[in-house]
Amino acid sequence: MRSSSKRPHIGLVAFYFPPSRASGVYRMLALANHLVEHGWDVTVFTVTPDFFEHITRSSDDSLLAAIDPRVQVERIPLPMRHLEQELRRFGPLRGNYPEVHRRVTARLIRRVWCDQYGSWVPGVIRRLVEVHRRHKLDLTLATGNPYSCYQAVWTFKKLTGVPYVLDSRDSWTLNLFTDEYAFPPGHAAFAWEKRTFADASLISFVNTPLLAWHQREYPGDADKMMVVANGYDAADAVTAGERTEAETTEESEPAEHRVHFGYVGTLTANQPHAIVWDGWRRAKEAGRLPDSVADLYGHLGFFGVSAAVRNTLPLDDATQDVVWHGAVGKAQIAQAYDALDVLLMIVADSPYVTSGKVFEYMSTGKPILGLYEADCAVAQVLDGYPLLVRTRSLAPDDIADAFVAARELVDTVTPEQVAAAREFATRYERTKQLDALEARLRRLLPGSAGVGGSTQSTASGGA
Repeated sequence: MRSSSKRPHIGLVAFYFPPSRASGVYRMLALANHLVEHGWDVTVFTVTPDFFEHITRSSDDSLLAAIDPRVQVERIPLPMRHLEQELRRFGPLRGNYPEVHRRVTARLIRRVWCDQYGSWVPGVIRRLVEVHRRHKLDLTLATGNPYSCYQAVWTFKKLTGVPYVLDSRDSWTLNLFTDEYAFPPGHAAFAWEKRTFADASLISFVNTPLLAWHQREYPGDADKMMVVANGYDAADAVTAGERTEAETTEESEPAEHRVHFGYVGTLTANQPHAIVWDGWRRAKEAGRLPDSVADLYGHLGFFGVSAAVRNTLPLDDATQDVVWHGAVGKAQIAQAYDALDVLLMIVADSPYVTSGKVFEYMSTGKPILGLYEADCAVAQVLDGYPLLVRTRSLAPDDIADAFVAARELVDTVTPEQVAAAREFATRYERTKQLDALEARLRRLLPGSAGVGGSTQSTASGGA
């Protein structure tokens, strides 16, 4: 791809990109489309789809249509025999000497690679160089995880002098749930994080708590860190939660009116499902939710179907009225929201974690039942949302009371409240977050004034 010399060229190193359905995909997909729309030439460097087919078994081909056709996508294969789960795909070393293979791989990860995807880096570097020769790259941006993407752009800068930006969707060396280091002393991740941070021109984080932790950890790099919150895509939110008058009339006078609570998104083992559904059970058995059902839309776990997650859900007890509908493609998400009356915000307990779904939830203007602790990062984002019902605590009885309060709210919601809720959400429309990043990226281009100024984006929500 060659275009006007007036258009800067950026390379986005994003391991997870369509057709992957990983949560981080939407952030990079939106950024690629946003930049190309705002006068950039964009090349994305990502892994080949066989990784999602054979290893994660999690993809959504409908996402491919969302990539702006002006975005160039380079797909680089990952040598992944060390990640294979099927015996017939094992290589000779792993197949015949599994313990030797395990030890060699563990040593590579601990001493050489940044993570288990480190074998992908040499191919990415070669492809970056090839593209750079054809169409000069002015800037690169790598998003983690995996954090081996950081290693790729760091090396590319050493070879070519092209500056790079790091985008941290999570944290490399911080365990978000224990607030402790994620690795033992001496692990390669510490050296590589320090090295890549030091040479980066800009480092972005998805929320203020993560920004603050890293600024404390790396004070010398603090002035080049900023928040770029996630958000919702306005084009996808237009029909969410809306029905025409004709559609409503067709479904009027049902044989039995049911109130639908629902969750849309990946359900994970980090979420407090056991206590949430204990609270639901108590309310149901006490006769406090006689007309209520719970509909779950999404994958159970990040890779395939997680038995550990499924076993925490009351799917096999018909008296609980909890139904799992399976995965929902991006094209069908609006229909899933339209079927629900109350959205369940179930979030892992961490001051550093906010679910990316919170922004999409708010854009619907529907009541949201907040099932999380007060110190959870999502609490800051939802604070002030007009149709929020939040549990007092994660004690089962308090959760039961919150379910009942949300059920009662459904009968009293007014069109004015829905409009106010949607208006509240507009501050988190994704382009408002990306505008601030795009402006900072332009300042890194040759001949610009460089990095400086505020470390905050226009809205400091989380992801």
